Amino acid sequence: MIIQVILLTEHDLTCARFRRSGRASLSPLSGFKLPYADHAELRALLQEHLPPATAEEIRTILALPPVLVALRELNLPITDRRKVRAVLPLELSAEAAQPEQELVCDSVPLDGGTILAGWASRTVVSDLITLFADAGAEPEAVTVDCLHWQLLAPEQQSGPFAICDRQAVLVCRPGSTAPAYCRSLGSDNDELGRTLTALELARNLPVQRVFQLDPEFPVELPASIIVEPLPVPALLEQTTTSGSLPPLALAAPLAVAEAYCSNTLFNLRNGSLAWSRQRNQLLRRHRLPLLLAAVLAILLVVASGTHWYLLTRDLASLNGSVARIYREIFPTRTKAVDEVAEIKAEIRRLQGGIAGHSPLAFLVDIAAMKGDEITLFSEIEYDGSRFLLKGDSRSSTAVNTLRQRLLATGWSVEQADLTNRPDGNVLFVLKGQRGGTSP
Repeated sequence: MIIQVILLTEHDLTCARFRRSGRASLSPLSGFKLPYADHAELRALLQEHLPPATAEEIRTILALPPVLVALRELNLPITDRRKVRAVLPLELSAEAAQPEQELVCDSVPLDGGTILAGWASRTVVSDLITLFADAGAEPEAVTVDCLHWQLLAPEQQSGPFAICDRQAVLVCRPGSTAPAYCRSLGSDNDELGRTLTALELARNLPVQRVFQLDPEFPVELPASIIVEPLPVPALLEQTTTSGSLPPLALAAPLAVAEAYCSNTLFNLRNGSLAWSRQRNQLLRRHRLPLLLAAVLAILLVVASGTHWYLLTRDLASLNGSVARIYREIFPTRTKAVDEVAEIKAEIRRLQGGIAGHSPLAFLVDIAAMKGDEITLFSEIEYDGSRFLLKGDSRSSTAVNTLRQRLLATGWSVEQADLTNRPDGNVLFVLKGQRGGTSP
C-alpha cells in the first residue's frame, strides 16, 4: 500500500509518497513541491503533476494549513477517542464565528493529561475534499501536520524544545511522546519569540532549543535559545525528490504518515464527512457473496418454517388421535387433564394384575381366541380367578368354539347362555373360573 501525503500551505503544495509494508514499516518513494495561486490553479496542478496510479492501493492524506484550524486545550474526564469526538461538538459549539456554522473537530492528547482540540469549518473542509476528489486524489483523512511533529524529535534532549516552521510551533518535553503545546503562527517573525516567552512565564516551560523544519525561515529569539535545522530523519536521507527540494521538506509528511500507521492521526474527516470509499468498494466487491448469503439465509428460514409447520401439524394430528382413542376408551369421562398419562396409568393398572394374574393378559388371550364370528364383547368381568363374558356373535357355533378354546387353556367354563336375536345374531353369556371341572 502507498501512503500519499499532500501538505497544503497558503501558497504551495508538497506531495510525498511512502510505501507501507507490514503494520508500521515505511519506505519513502518520492516527493515534489509546487506553488499555486488559487484553488482553480491547484486543481489543474493536481491533475497534471500527481504521480500516476499504480497497481498498489493508494491512500491519500491531506494536511491543511494550520491557520485554517483553531486549537484549544480542554480538560475532559474521558480518554476514549470515539467518546471525545462525540463530546467535542458540544464543547466547541460556542467557538463558531456564526451560530449556524457547522464545525468538524478532533483532538490529540497533550503531555499534561489534557487534550488539544482542533476544529475547522465543515464547509471549508468539505470543499477541499471535493477539490481533491475531482482531481483523482480523494483524501481518506484531513489533518494538520504540526500536531504530529513530536514524531520527528531528536533523541536525548536535556530540556524542553520546540519544532517550528513558518506556520506553526510545537513544544515538547524530553522523553515524552505527546506534545506539551502547539499553536499556529502569523506572518510576524517576532511571534515565535513572544510565544516561547509566554510559555516560560505562564507554564514554567523554558524552551532551550528550537529545531527548524524550514531553515530559511528567519526567527528572532534570545541568545539563550539554540536555533538549528531539524536533523534529517534517517529514513529520508536517500529519498528521491524533484528539483531542488531538500529531503528535510518531506519530514512533516513523514510524521503524518507515521501517525496514520500508528492510528493516532488527528483527523477532521469524521462524522458526516467520514471516508466511505473503501467501504463502498468492499460492498461492491462482495455484493454477489452477500446476495448469495442473503438468499441462503432466506432459504434456511423458509426451510425451518416449513419444518416447524409440518411438525406442528403432525403433533396436532397425533393429539387429536389420542383424544379420540381416549373418548372411545373412557366414554363417561367428560374432561381429561392429560389423555396420554391417563391411558398409560390404566394400562399399568391392568398389567399389575390381581393376585398375580394380569387382566391385560387375559384380555389379550380372549381377543386371540374369539375369532371373526364374535363381533362384540359388551361386558367383561375378571377378578383373577373368575370371569364373565357378554357379547354378540353371528352364530352359536362361534360361542361354543370360544368355550372349547377356554377349556383347552385350563379354564372351567359353564355352558353358554344363548339368546337369538331377530337379525340372526346371538347374544351370549359365558361364565368360568380357573381350574376345577367343567359343569
